[in-house]
Amino acid sequence: MPEQFNLYLILNVIAIAGPFLLSFDKKVAFYKKWPKLLVALSFLWAIYIPWDIFFAFTLEWGFNSDYLVGFEFLHLPLEEWMFFIIIPYCYLFIYECVKSYFPKTKEKTILPYYFFIGVALSQVYYGGIYSYINLLVVLLAFMLVRSKLNMAFWWSYLLTLLPFLIFNGILTGSITEDPIVWYNSAAFSDVRIGTIPSEDFIYLLGMMLLCFKGWTWKED
Repeated sequence: MPEQFNLYLILNVIAIAGPFLLSFDKKVAFYKKWPKLLVALSFLWAIYIPWDIFFAFTLEWGFNSDYLVGFEFLHLPLEEWMFFIIIPYCYLFIYECVKSYFPKTKEKTILPYYFFIGVALSQVYYGGIYSYINLLVVLLAFMLVRSKLNMAFWWSYLLTLLPFLIFNGILTGSITEDPIVWYNSAAFSDVRIGTIPSEDFIYLLGMMLLCFKGWTWKED
């Protein structure tokens, strides 16, 4: 793979293309909800951008420059900054699609959450400092939204996992000689699904919980 292949940038563009174009679907009309995006993203950014910067600075994870544009700010490449806009956008688009096409999923429930807590606890048993912090952040995020969680949230999370397995799999080395994103195994459980650290599934859940909080914070 030649240097400056910019694979991470290409992945970002592919990830956002479908949800962006389908945002103008008449039934969902997600484009009409764009003003809410900044609020939702702010809840996510307040926690996960400092988190990402800290762990990149302490070398618990990092990025392979062979697959990047080359611009970096606060230890994070341009593509990682894009990640914090694109992935939440895709999730919230899926969430609104689920609500629009399957109205009964608006019913509230927290039951599926406990499955993920079980997964996270197993990671803590085998893991390192990152595993512990990952669990703590998700627990705190859950406390913020527990009264609003509905089946639409959980179905949206599960649907988000489908592209996540492909997207994150490529980032962690499923099709490249070296991963685009590497991890310090001492800080992780080193339990993987394919090439993806199992902590990433809990990390994604935390991101989505905070997005959901920001997206619904003015709702009853």
